[in-house]
Amino acid sequence: MSKVAYEIRVVGEVPARLVEDFDKLTVVPDQLGATLHAELADQAELHGLLEALRREGLVLVDVRRKQSFD
Repeated sequence: MSKVAYEIRVVGEVPARLVEDFDKLTVVPDQLGATLHAELADQAELHGLLEALRREGLVLVDVRRKQSFD
């Protein structure tokens, strides 16, 4: 099964321990918070990541499914 690429924007600082919990996850800090680039196996993994972000108190701004990372 191929993985799907997502771009997720959040307000707040993403803790390093959260990044370590997910394979193929990178974080790019910006002025408001961060943009996460993730390759996820399925919707369950996406929902797991979104739940982890919520537990950390991060505010979700945007989630976009990407064709591939440029």
